[in-house]
Amino acid sequence: MEITFLNKFNEMLIYERDMDQLRALALWITQYDGNPPIPSLYNPTNYVFGLIKYYSTVFASEIMENNSIPAHAISRFHSALASINTLLGITQKDIVEAGQMQRYRNSGFWEMRRFIGQFGDVAESVVADGVSHIIPAAVSGCIVGEYLGLKISEKYNRSVPIDHMVFARRGTKPTSGHLSDDTSLIGNHILLVDDAVMETVTGNLMLETIRAINPSAIISLMAIEISPEAKTSGFLNQFSHVYTFDE
Repeated sequence: MEITFLNKFNEMLIYERDMDQLRALALWITQYDGNPPIPSLYNPTNYVFGLIKYYSTVFASEIMENNSIPAHAISRFHSALASINTLLGITQKDIVEAGQMQRYRNSGFWEMRRFIGQFGDVAESVVADGVSHIIPAAVSGCIVGEYLGLKISEKYNRSVPIDHMVFARRGTKPTSGHLSDDTSLIGNHILLVDDAVMETVTGNLMLETIRAINPSAIISLMAIEISPEAKTSGFLNQFSHVYTFDE
């Protein structure tokens, strides 16, 4: 049992270190104002949003097929981002700082594996409740949201659009939510997805961002973990439905 735990812990450390590259990209989106121009990228911010979605989908697919992200997939991911980091001027220091800005480290894929068997039930409820668009919180929540989308597709042969929200930060505090310029909310029932709701700052920013686009939207929440403080704060009362997982 101890060996199994150590193996999983080591896997988590490797995973989180590489995911910091996506976190650095997410921060870059919120800081780039068009200067300097990047001639090789017509719309740099949307391109980076596309990278975040692509790798979140790849990792979610690996989890669905293998219940893990194999080393060769992490290696390809690591190598592929090296060139875009150079192009955008993202340094190793930026990557380390992006990781340090996270409010909750043990998250995303590491936590969701404990509840893989329950995603089918959540997908059933989401479809029954008429969710029309899924918005995960970058970055760990992105993989959770894409995995839910894959389960919906697998069970119901239907596709729910998924767009990812990134956050400007002041230290570890998120200060504003950002969606791709190409995002157009589909339907009127929006599902926000996060890996862990340990506090309400991020969730409230997501709510504000969606309501600014569609004030009449029905908004629901799915999270792997919700802290007792968040549950008793009244925060969850703002959502039409709250989907979570049983230990």
